[in-house]
Amino acid sequence: KMAEKLQLPDEFKTRIYYAALIHDIGKTLIPKEILNKPGRLTLEEYEQIKLHAVYGAQALAQVKALHEISLAVRHHHERFDGSGYPDGLRGMEIPLMARIIAVCDAYDAMTNDRPYRRAVSHHRALQEILGEAGGQFDPDLAAAFAALLSGEHSSTD
Repeated sequence: KMAEKLQLPDEFKTRIYYAALIHDIGKTLIPKEILNKPGRLTLEEYEQIKLHAVYGAQALAQVKALHEISLAVRHHHERFDGSGYPDGLRGMEIPLMARIIAVCDAYDAMTNDRPYRRAVSHHRALQEILGEAGGQFDPDLAAAFAALLSGEHSSTD
């Protein structure tokens, strides 16, 4: 939906669809005890979690046709302000596909229960995303995402 909202080419829409489906594939190599831990992660556990982006990208990079998707998988935790991982990319250095997935994935993570916290409302998640525009998220993409979802949820949510 974001690729459509941004009027991106059909080929890009197809690639981002698959990238979004498999962006966390590297988590299959992270111990379940860490992934499902109900409490706060230790620094060592968090460092292990962060490797999922690298693991997934390395696996996909073996197939030349998946190069763009592998970059999206590797960089979906980069932050627009440069403080993300694994490479500390910033702004437009981060591939567009990864910047789009970052916004959508954050919304999904916030609006669904996790072992370590309860879901937040649609409204609260959008507030968080807009509050992180220019920090965690590309400000233009955060605004486009909010506009995209503005008509999909009731004002009571």
